[in-house]
Amino acid sequence: MSPAAKTRPSVAQRAERREADRRRIAEAVEQLQSESGWQRWLATRRHFHSYSFQNQLLIALQMPEATRVAGFRRWLELGYCVGKGEHGIRIMAPCPPSKKALERWRERGADPDKKPRTHFRSVAVFDRSQVEPLPDSPNGPAPLDPPHEPITGEGLAPRLEPLCELAASIGSPVSFEPIDGAAHGYLEPKSGRIVIDSDPGHSANARVATLVHEISHALVRAERLAEDPALDYASEELAVETVAYCVCAGLGLDTAGFSAPYLASWGGAEATEKIEAYAALIDRLARRIEESVLPESTASRGAALSGAGTPPPDPR
Repeated sequence: MSPAAKTRPSVAQRAERREADRRRIAEAVEQLQSESGWQRWLATRRHFHSYSFQNQLLIALQMPEATRVAGFRRWLELGYCVGKGEHGIRIMAPCPPSKKALERWRERGADPDKKPRTHFRSVAVFDRSQVEPLPDSPNGPAPLDPPHEPITGEGLAPRLEPLCELAASIGSPVSFEPIDGAAHGYLEPKSGRIVIDSDPGHSANARVATLVHEISHALVRAERLAEDPALDYASEELAVETVAYCVCAGLGLDTAGFSAPYLASWGGAEATEKIEAYAALIDRLARRIEESVLPESTASRGAALSGAGTPPPDPR
């Protein structure tokens, strides 16, 4: 018997693993019901916005303090080695159909209904806290710290133009004008126009944060899907603030003084389903903005894992 045959899992073992994956995912979704679980997901999403919503939840469940994960081989490529005895974080990775399977499909007529599909399997990744630098790495260990931008800084000024382009594309052109009072920006309900304070004392980074908030309002109304939860004034504001929190955190903007909101009225027999739909809406809207201001996130979402890199999002 070949070594591969000795280690191949049985049908029963594969079924058991699939059931374990389902239980893990269900538990991750259930965690969203508590305020602490909601906060853990948002803290995790800050570092893993390019990961699927499902994988964000899985990481938040198993290691909420994680800030960067990769597979064993990918860490080696980055100049790090997973420590002895460390246990991996289980996430779902895509397994696209093989070239042979696609060739056979084409030879048989390429029926769209019978095209081989991508399936997903559970794989292990490890957080940066579980690895150590390799002393003999050719180029030295790769830097791992995320960018950091103070709200009073100007470092995010180049992000204003793509944000304005996104706003215009959804029918909300941006205008920079003086605004009386304490507000730094607003969305005109009837016209859809977004106005941002032109006061020179309003830093570029602060303008980015304000513009992201107002674009989030515009997106809630412009790109609503049938499966999105119904939003009253309070829940829309919570969604918009949370989207802005996620996007700004991904940009490296200092959000230390901001507490991600949580809707205390969630509850009842359908709480899990409702809050999952709400979180999925927030994740989708945040991704929409991130794809405009964080172009690298789109590339990473399409990367293949192959036991090493960053997995693309799954269909959930």
